[in-house]
Amino acid sequence: MCVGSRTIGLTVMVASWLASASTPARAQGTFTPRVDLSDAILVDEADAATRTHLERAKAFIADEQWDEAVEILRQVTESHGGKVLPVSPWRFVSVRDYCHLQIASLPPAALELYRSRVDDRAQQWYEDGLRRRDAGRLRDVVDQLFCSTWGDDALLALGDLALEAGSTGEARGYWEKILPPDYWARLAPAVVQTNGSPVWLLYPDSDLDRAAVRARLLLAIILDGDLKSARQALEPFRRECGAAEGKLGGRRVKYAEFLEELLSESSGWPAEKVDRQWPTFAGSPQRDKVAPGEIAVGPIAWEEPLPETAPAEAGSSTGPRRIAEARDQLLSYHPVVVDNLVLVSTFDEIRAYDLASGKPMWSDSEGQAMYRLRERGEDAAAARFGPAGVGAPRFTLTVRQRRVYARLGSPVTTRTSDQPFMARQSYLVCVDLDLQGKCLWATPDTLGQEGNDPSWAFEGSPLVDGDGVYVVMRRSGVRPQQYVACLHPETGRLKWRRLVCGAETPGMGQEEMTHNLLTLDANTLYCNTNLGAVAALSTRDGQIRWITRYPRTRQLELTRRPKHLCRDLTPCVYHHGIVYVAPADSELLLALDAPTGLLIWPTPFPEDVVHLLGVVDGKLVASGDKLWWIDTLSGKIVSPPGTRGAVSFPEGGSPKGIGRGLLAGDRVYWPTWDKIYVFDHKTNRQLEPINLGLRHAAGGNLVPAGDSLIIAGHDRLTVFRAERGPHER
Repeated sequence: MCVGSRTIGLTVMVASWLASASTPARAQGTFTPRVDLSDAILVDEADAATRTHLERAKAFIADEQWDEAVEILRQVTESHGGKVLPVSPWRFVSVRDYCHLQIASLPPAALELYRSRVDDRAQQWYEDGLRRRDAGRLRDVVDQLFCSTWGDDALLALGDLALEAGSTGEARGYWEKILPPDYWARLAPAVVQTNGSPVWLLYPDSDLDRAAVRARLLLAIILDGDLKSARQALEPFRRECGAAEGKLGGRRVKYAEFLEELLSESSGWPAEKVDRQWPTFAGSPQRDKVAPGEIAVGPIAWEEPLPETAPAEAGSSTGPRRIAEARDQLLSYHPVVVDNLVLVSTFDEIRAYDLASGKPMWSDSEGQAMYRLRERGEDAAAARFGPAGVGAPRFTLTVRQRRVYARLGSPVTTRTSDQPFMARQSYLVCVDLDLQGKCLWATPDTLGQEGNDPSWAFEGSPLVDGDGVYVVMRRSGVRPQQYVACLHPETGRLKWRRLVCGAETPGMGQEEMTHNLLTLDANTLYCNTNLGAVAALSTRDGQIRWITRYPRTRQLELTRRPKHLCRDLTPCVYHHGIVYVAPADSELLLALDAPTGLLIWPTPFPEDVVHLLGVVDGKLVASGDKLWWIDTLSGKIVSPPGTRGAVSFPEGGSPKGIGRGLLAGDRVYWPTWDKIYVFDHKTNRQLEPINLGLRHAAGGNLVPAGDSLIIAGHDRLTVFRAERGPHER
């Protein structure tokens, strides 16, 4: 938990929600057919044998038989670390971390006994990692031998390395674990103790200078630009550690004086330089990119047609309306912009256009596709005209180091048992831009026999770093299951795959289209499953860091589904160590502490929120039919810029939002059918809207393209010139 900004104290509230969520609601008024959606989820829990071992360890601890207790916990940690166990009714951690929690709670004599058995190995790993500045080796100490004598030293060193690399959130997560339970008990007494034990993993008895650790945390908060939280945390630090001094920022200083001076200077620092690339959905792996500078929308530079997609649910134009898009004109396309190229994927193609001219790049003989699933054309055609019972097709891509990663093929991810599987299959492809769209690898070929298993589907486009290609996968069944997988970047072969959870879905046995995306910060993946849980996993091996449940909507009307089911493209948003989540199966909007998964706040939110645009000026911007601002510290809805007392824009029912908006500079851009409304956070004003009707254009998903704009509509890609001056607004 970040000092001063993420204090947590909502355990009782969460417990009450879980209780109320498990109580069936009574229908009011006229009878409408309903179905129950169970709030039970399936996770990869430890088996009965592991639980028996842990119960024996508890019995030995109660009898103060430290030798037996320590040995059992040590063996379980090494042998069964990949499974999970609950530490509360709403939160799971890995068996490995569960054992670390038990060891950290042992009395000094038992802790010393444990260390006598692991310290030699821990010291060797720590010194090797420190000498070579190898974060992987230091993480071995933290992951496997957390409570060793060297665990806190490894945490300190990992934080230093992360800060040097510019990953302030990761650094804070390491350093927070060094501060002892009594420190956190003052900030969040309601959740630090559960039956006398911490509910998150903290180092038990660090001999490191507490003031030095707290000073590092404050330094990271300031460098992160979280100045409001820094000001809140500085006063108690000055009061409690005012005389403390040590090395910080490369020189020996009095911590409080140095940090106060730095905080004062930080308000005048130039804004962090942000590149103009838009290489993945929402612009960055954190799903939180703010485009640099304002958008200058001139006349249309060029347009290209896109294939219209099938209606979201079975049927044509009847049934529940969708939020921020027309039911029969789905806004499915989310292009990316890299190196003056605009790239967009369809069911079976990847297209590339020159940003300036709109000329197709490296198109094949059949049309505009840079890459096409030629040998699988029949599968793609079947997908195009076969709508599922629930959901909508979505098309996203990721580009990293001139390689394009896309999910192609059928958008159906959950299938009925009588459906011919092989006619509806999804594929993951890697295409090289430097080789004019040559395909480097494609699944299922890279996965061998396992890739032909018809029950598996790729959910959406992956995220990529130097070590892996990370993607969400779904396995059909009575309870569909969601996995996170890592493929080798060069070959596409499977490195690891980890079950996150399984649960009943709103489809209730119908086919479903889902397009869940991951969020990545440093070495942690965050996954909004839309199946009753949010999870964090290690990029190294898929190890579960935490799984946090939330109350699901229990009863669904068959003829009028809740609006929040339209949240079909809402990956987690990571910002300043907090993960914001808008699950499709819950009316809640959640803020979770990124290192621990602990709840910071929930907001029972208007159902029409289907997009989380990001964080600007301490506010989370969310949209759907309307536009909303939520205070990141409290979760409370605040007034839009330029209004007094309003809770959303517009206050009435019109106009309605169409597509996904955009954050750029100090501004929010929110599209409707004929205008883009603009709000300036710096001046707290609503500006003149951009008139799309005068430009013979319509609203859609907004993507920045240098200084200008792309609108991805239901049937066309529209690119505007970046012209400033007396254009009609």
